[in-house]
Amino acid sequence: MRHSCISFLSISLFLLTACSGEKGSHDQVSTVSIDKGVEHFDADYTSAQYQSLFKNPKTIRLETNDKCLLSANAYLLNVTPKYIVIGDKTSFYFFNAENGSFLSVMDRKGNGPEEYADIFSRFFDEEKELIYVATPNKTKLYKPDGTFVSEYPKDSISNFIGVSNGYWGTYKREYQKSHLVAFFDKDWNMKQSFFPFDAESVTGFSGGYIVPRFRDGNDQVCIVINDTLYASRKEKLIPAVAINQGKLKMPTDLNGDLERMLTEGKYCIKAENALLVNDLLFYDFFWNESRHYTLWDTNSGELLIHSEKGYAMPYNEKAIVNTPVSLIRNNKAYTLLSIDKLAQYGLANEEDDSNPTLLCVDLGN
Repeated sequence: MRHSCISFLSISLFLLTACSGEKGSHDQVSTVSIDKGVEHFDADYTSAQYQSLFKNPKTIRLETNDKCLLSANAYLLNVTPKYIVIGDKTSFYFFNAENGSFLSVMDRKGNGPEEYADIFSRFFDEEKELIYVATPNKTKLYKPDGTFVSEYPKDSISNFIGVSNGYWGTYKREYQKSHLVAFFDKDWNMKQSFFPFDAESVTGFSGGYIVPRFRDGNDQVCIVINDTLYASRKEKLIPAVAINQGKLKMPTDLNGDLERMLTEGKYCIKAENALLVNDLLFYDFFWNESRHYTLWDTNSGELLIHSEKGYAMPYNEKAIVNTPVSLIRNNKAYTLLSIDKLAQYGLANEEDDSNPTLLCVDLGN
């Protein structure tokens, strides 16, 4: 339990990389110095500073019919100039990015050679227009209409994430039980691999976005930031976020505080989501059975928002909704709003059983 808590806390250090020149205990990782405690509060959403963050709201109602009914667990996988890609259980739904009309569904669950019985990870390649599904034994490729394309490799990739010039993944060779973290080019040729405890083997690549963390088979926390993969080392973890006595603290080094909190049985937080755009870090986490939403200025280290309601985003010229940020692409923030959510603000009839609405806003940073 102790190592699990520390591992979860350690990832937020990596989320703050490449933001300043100050170095932390990992020589390769730049960190932001945030060393002040902040009282818990709900942000003043009427301030000009906050309202300048989200601009030009646009909503797209996803088509509803018998072929594309989404559950309450549906999530936003990607938004491209052509597609809105929604994941729901073992299915992937494609909607028109301009008007939300339903295009196709991909669901190949089964036990055949072209099907998948379980999903470890998934990724939509915008350039190739392919869904990559990591299963327990193979990574399988499908077209948006569900057509099976191919599979790779003979060995197992249990987790993977796409970057600008290839894929980072957790790789298990057939003849060896241990897991490696490996980098593959766009043609799935392995370019480098290393044991996950060997953080010094990580090589950086250029890029401009952040993708979620993943865990390898040895329960090692790995994360990709700006196309660079970082792996934490269990004997040298640096937690970066903790809650203590109602205060949010984000210093660069909380080892002493963490040890004391664990000894005293205090809560540790579990990072849920982090999105970095320009100088803003959207950081969501669970603590004490509730979800917290924070927004940080990575230059100054200033906490701009801390709320349990979500980020207040404009829905139109008059209405504002509190919601998580599901995806950031090209300086735009996206979120899926269910009918129940919209009904809370008088923007929909709660008896309506339509699919969610996609909200897109420009990030005016």
